Amino acid sequence: MFDTVPERFRRGILLHLYKNLMPDPGSENPLILGIHGPSGQGKTYQCQKVLEEIDAHVVTISGGELESVEAGQPAQAIRDAYKKCSQARSRSGANYAPASLVINDIDAAVGEWGELVQYTVNRQNVFGELMNLADAPTVVEARSVKRVPIILTGNDFTKLYPPLVRAGRMHSFAWTPTPAERQDIVAAIFHELSPEECDKLNWQFPDQPIAFFSHLRSQIFDDAFWHHIDHVGVHEAFCQIAAGENPRINSRISVQMLSSMGREMEDQGRLVNHLMGQ
Repeated sequence: MFDTVPERFRRGILLHLYKNLMPDPGSENPLILGIHGPSGQGKTYQCQKVLEEIDAHVVTISGGELESVEAGQPAQAIRDAYKKCSQARSRSGANYAPASLVINDIDAAVGEWGELVQYTVNRQNVFGELMNLADAPTVVEARSVKRVPIILTGNDFTKLYPPLVRAGRMHSFAWTPTPAERQDIVAAIFHELSPEECDKLNWQFPDQPIAFFSHLRSQIFDDAFWHHIDHVGVHEAFCQIAAGENPRINSRISVQMLSSMGREMEDQGRLVNHLMGQ
């Protein structure tokens, strides 16, 4: 089930959780793990799969939730999420009960992007709240809580407030799959293909992120679903699913089919970029 997660990525997540959930984690273990790297390389998905593996109680905040017309609301949302995770650990009655607060795409929301940034008190409060939790992880709003490891994901952490990303508060984990890791991920996405076929597909699209291959597989199934709807008729197709019947679709996959569809996707992407003036 978790074979799409490279061992290096899985190791980084599990070690961070393990060290922070120990009864005595010690001051040398940063509370925050920052996973950063190019977009579309599976950071959020793989993090989710590893947390599912250990059945962790997870509260997730998206970058879009870190801004509000109400001053202080995003920082309060972080505190509330942290307390919720802490309470989940307390209810279990065990110090090792896994729980984690995950904040995705944090740099997109509060990063330093020059003229694109709207500087608000919320942005300052978010950084201040995360630094406060990193420095005092067992006290929130003057009340004792259980320590909860925090995971941040983003593309470029050089855009974040430098005191937050320093070694004592955050362990920085740069993620870009190696060629071997990339090959393993593509093979897991297209498990119907042979290793040689997956290798051929991988090297046909060397500049594409992992998300490209996931989208490619999704597109194959979209075409199969549409063929089914077109074959049985729209009314009958929707009646079937209303009756709880899953469609029987032909989802045969070949490297030739994927190569052709992948090239079409690349052409569409170039057209979109051209129309947008990029």
